[in-house]
Amino acid sequence: MQLSAWAQAAISVAAVVGNVLATADDPDVGEGFNFLDGTVATATEKLIGTLSPNTPEVATGTQTDSANGGYFAPFGTDEPSEELFQRNGSLAKLAPIINIAKEALNQPIPTNKWWGNLIHVTATNRSENYPAWAQPYSLFLPKEAPFGVKTCYSYTYREMAPEVNGTVKWYSHGSHNDLTLSANEFNESKPKYEVYSWSDIGIKLRTCVPGSGKCMDSALVSGMAFVSAKYDGLTPRIDTEHNITYVDDSAPGKFVIHLNNSQTWVLYASDKSLSFRVEESVVFSVNASGSSLVADRGYSGTIRVAVLPEGAEDTVYDEYAGCVVRSGNVSMESRTGYSLHWETEGRTCESVGLLHFALPHQVESMSGSPTKATTPGAIVLHSTTRGQMVGQVSTLWSFVEPEADFEVDFYPVRKPTPWVVHQTDMLKTLQKDIIANWSMNANSWYYNGKYYQKYASLCLMAADSSVVGSDTTLLTYCLEKLEAMIEPMLNNTLSPPLVYETLYSGIISSQIFENGWLYMDFGSGIYNDHHYHFGYFVTASAIVKHLDPNWSRMPELERIIWTMLRDVANPSLKDPYFPRFRHFSWYHGHSYSRGVTLLDHGKDEESTSEDVNFYYGMTLWGKVTGHKAVEDLGSLMLRLNAHAIRTYFLLKSDNTVHPPEIVRNHVTGIFFDNKVYYNTWFLDEKYAIHGIQMIPVSPINELARTSEFVEQEWNDILSKERIVVTKNSNNTWLSLLLVNAATVNPMDSLRKLKNATMDDGLSRSWALYNAATRCRDGVDIKGAVSKLQVAVDV
Repeated sequence: MQLSAWAQAAISVAAVVGNVLATADDPDVGEGFNFLDGTVATATEKLIGTLSPNTPEVATGTQTDSANGGYFAPFGTDEPSEELFQRNGSLAKLAPIINIAKEALNQPIPTNKWWGNLIHVTATNRSENYPAWAQPYSLFLPKEAPFGVKTCYSYTYREMAPEVNGTVKWYSHGSHNDLTLSANEFNESKPKYEVYSWSDIGIKLRTCVPGSGKCMDSALVSGMAFVSAKYDGLTPRIDTEHNITYVDDSAPGKFVIHLNNSQTWVLYASDKSLSFRVEESVVFSVNASGSSLVADRGYSGTIRVAVLPEGAEDTVYDEYAGCVVRSGNVSMESRTGYSLHWETEGRTCESVGLLHFALPHQVESMSGSPTKATTPGAIVLHSTTRGQMVGQVSTLWSFVEPEADFEVDFYPVRKPTPWVVHQTDMLKTLQKDIIANWSMNANSWYYNGKYYQKYASLCLMAADSSVVGSDTTLLTYCLEKLEAMIEPMLNNTLSPPLVYETLYSGIISSQIFENGWLYMDFGSGIYNDHHYHFGYFVTASAIVKHLDPNWSRMPELERIIWTMLRDVANPSLKDPYFPRFRHFSWYHGHSYSRGVTLLDHGKDEESTSEDVNFYYGMTLWGKVTGHKAVEDLGSLMLRLNAHAIRTYFLLKSDNTVHPPEIVRNHVTGIFFDNKVYYNTWFLDEKYAIHGIQMIPVSPINELARTSEFVEQEWNDILSKERIVVTKNSNNTWLSLLLVNAATVNPMDSLRKLKNATMDDGLSRSWALYNAATRCRDGVDIKGAVSKLQVAVDV
C-alpha cells in the first residue's frame, strides 16, 4: 500500500536518549517535571467516581486470619504419598512446556490460566501458536518476524455467525498485528521468549537476543490499560500489519499513531525514571513500507501503548501514562470480602494512581464508588466475550460478595411436604434406588465421581426425616453400601489409578500414559476439568463425613480429598507440590476448564454447574471437617463464581454483556476468552447445551440459576424442545430439564419425573426430592398444592 508523501519522509520524534539515564539533576527533568503539563486537563477530575489512588499497597500474599487461621493457609505442605500416588514425568513428551525461564521451572507450573497459550504446545503440534487474551488486548508471541509482543485490540474484529433457524450459534474475534513491541535486533537474531515470573493475575516476560544479555521486559496482566516493554539497550521497533497513516508527535515523548484500520493508538516513551530527555534523543521514523516505527539507536527505558476508545480525545491516557502494572495478587479479608492488589511501577503511581480496566461483575461488587460505564469521563474499552471494561484508578480494588439469600447446606431450604412425599411415592422410590445395583467401575474419574455423588445423595435423603420419618435403618444400609463401594478409592486402586505428575505438579489420571492420547477421560491427564471431576468426590465425601463422621476409614478418605482440594484450589504459595488456584481466576470470577494444550480461541469453560459443584463441596468439606477458613474460602469462591456465571454464562433477557442475538439463546455454551459458541464439546443439541449447565442436580443449583432465569430459559427455548413435547421420550437429558422446570411448573415436572428415563448421574428419588423443593424467589408453593394433587392423582 502506498504511503502519503508525508509518511514517506522520515518522522523525527523525540524520545528518551538511549543508554543514558536521566536524573533529577537534569535541568529539564527535575523532580517535579511532567512532560504533559499544559497538554490536558487533569483526567482524575473527569473520572469522578474512581477509587482513591493513594491506597497503600499490601504485600503479595497478604491474608487476613479467620477463626482457625489464614484464609489462604495451605491445605497441606507434605509431599503427596509416594505409596499412594506413583510419580510420572512422561507428560513432558506429550505436552511439553515452552517459553518458561529455567529459573522458574523449580516450582509448580500453572496449567489453566488465561496466558496458557503462551507456554503450551503438544508433541504433535509444536509449530502452531495462538494468542492469549489479557482483556482488553490479546497478546501473541510470534514464531516468525516481526518478533516481540504482538498486541491486538480484538473487539475491532468481531465476527458473528449467520442466523440459522432463528439461532445465532457464535461470535468471535479475528487476530491481527495491530502493534508489536519489538526491536531491530530481533530481525537479526530470533529472540527467546521467557516467562520468568507469574502472579494470580498475570506474568512477567522477557524477550531476549540470545547470548547478548539484551532483553525487552514486559508484564502481561489481565485488565492492563497499557501494553508495555522495558528496553535495556535494544533498538525499539514498533511493527503493524496495517499502514501508519499519520503520527502526531507534538507532545514530547508521546506519539499518536493513526492506522488505516480506523484504530488510533497512543505510544508513550520514558526512561527508567519516567522523565524525558530531549537534547539527546532517540529518533523514531516510519520505515519505507509504512508499517513500522523504527528507532535509530539503542534505548533504555519503557515504551507503552494503548488503543484509544472510540471517539475519545488522544489525551485521555496522558495523566496515567507514568504508572504501569507489573503484577496482580489476591487477598481475602473476610468471608465476604477480597481484594486485588496491583504491583505497579512509575513515578505517578502514588500521586495519580494506576489506570486499570475492570469487568462488569467487578464493577458491580467493587467497594467505594467505582467508575461505571455511565460515569462522565469514564474510559471504556471492550473485552472480547465479557462486555465493556471500565477504567478504574487505584492500586487496590476491594470487593464484597454478599452471603447467599439462602443457607448453603446439604439440604434444600425447603423440605418436601408430607403430602408431596406421599403422592410421588418418594420413600418407596428412595428404597428402590438404594437397593439397586451400584457401581464405580466406569474406568473414568469423571463418571465414577458422578456415581459417587449420585449414591451419596441417596444417603442424604435417607437421613431426612421429612422423607423417612424417624427410622434410621435405611440410612445405615445406605452408608454401609456406599462406604464399601468407595474403598478402592481410599488406596487409589480405583481404575484408572491417579498419579502425581512431576512436570506441572498435580494429580492426574494415569490413563493418558496407556496409549498417549491426550483426551482420555476428558483430558484429565492434561489437567482438563479437574474441578469438574474432583468436585463430585469432594461433595460426596463431605456428605459421608456429615452422615458418618466416625467411620473407621475416615482418615484415609480425608487424605484423598485434601489432596484433590490441593490439586484444584490450593490457596498458598507455601505448598510446594501444587500451583496456587489451578483452575480459578480471581480476576474473571470463574474457573477455566482447559489445561495444558493450545486452543485457538483461548481457555474455555463449559459446565458452569459442575464448576459450582466443586466450590459447593469445598464449602461443605470445610464445614464438616471443622476448618472454618476452608469453609469461608470455599463460600466466597462459590458466591463469586455464581456471580460471574449469572453475568457471563446464564443470560437473562436483559443481559447487556453479549450481543442480543446471543442473549436470545439464554446460555453461552462453550465460553472461550475469544469466542462464545452455542454448543457443547460432545453434542450439538439444545437440550444438551442447556442441560450441561444443570448437572449435578443439587440444592446449590439455584445460587446461579435464579427462578427468573429458569423461567425465561424454559418458556423461550426448553419447553419447545422435541424431547419435552414428545410423549414418552426416553432421552435421559429430559430428566435434568424436568427438575429444572419444576421452578416454573412443579406439578407437571413431578408427574413426568415418575416415569422419565434418568440421567446416569441422577436417581429418580433425588430428582423428585429436588423438584419438590424448587420454586424459590417468591413463588407460592402452598397455592400449588391442589394443582399438584390433580396432576399426579391418577
